[in-house]
Amino acid sequence: MSSQKALRDAVSSTDAVSAIEQAESNKGNNGVPWVGGGNAGGSGQSSIKVVGDVTRAGYNLLNGRSATDTSSIARSACGNRLTCQTWSSPQAAADWATRVLGEREQRTCENCTKTQTTPGVGLTPMIQEEYETKLQALQELVTGARPTTLANLDAAGSSSLPITRGVIEALRDEPDQDVLGRRLASEAALSSVLEKALLLQRTLLTGKKEPNVAANELAVQAVDQENSALEQEINNPKTELELRRTLAGNSAMAIIQRHSTRAAGSRGVFEGDTTRDRLREVQKPRSGTP
Repeated sequence: MSSQKALRDAVSSTDAVSAIEQAESNKGNNGVPWVGGGNAGGSGQSSIKVVGDVTRAGYNLLNGRSATDTSSIARSACGNRLTCQTWSSPQAAADWATRVLGEREQRTCENCTKTQTTPGVGLTPMIQEEYETKLQALQELVTGARPTTLANLDAAGSSSLPITRGVIEALRDEPDQDVLGRRLASEAALSSVLEKALLLQRTLLTGKKEPNVAANELAVQAVDQENSALEQEINNPKTELELRRTLAGNSAMAIIQRHSTRAAGSRGVFEGDTTRDRLREVQKPRSGTP
């Protein structure tokens, strides 16, 4: 890419010889155009962070902002956009992305380390952390330590697996409360992390369309590789979640159904007659009957 820029500069210069000499002397030290139009990767410039930079750009573009905007988006200004509901700022989205996928830093300058990579942890640790958070939120709702407000219910569930007041009431009456509660928290954690991962995938694809990224073939290839890795990370827990639901059904529905069955069973118990042997007395022949 730096050689292409050098050639372009040489062609546009009136003094071709001096332009070529200047391009050769730069040896990539001027960097390459990157997100927002500024140069990156060169001497004294910030490195090209493929995952972080493209995620930030995609986050901003999905929210109708400049690709280089660094400000947070308030919940009140977010509306129904999933990206700002999930991450409050471009940096928060980039932090999540680089933790899952790692980072790939590129530099073009002569005496720089050209490529540095940092491995990501994948989705499994994220699911475990989310499970612990969901379980605590769920247990506090069941015990009454937290009121069943919409915000608290949202914290215990996910968009695709919402927790309602009915689920909490049913869990409170459930003899197997601990087992079913843990199972529900596990499903909520899995679906919550998968939702974020799918949203990250969309964010990366949008960031890849930023003009300066799209013009950089190597960057596009790198983003495609990261997306493929993310796809594999998504498929593993997705298969696990589908298998769980196939084998055992949805936990929330199972809890409510068990609760309804118990309630219906309790309504079927009738009180005894206060008069002893009423039926036998009624069936006795009256005195004087032939």
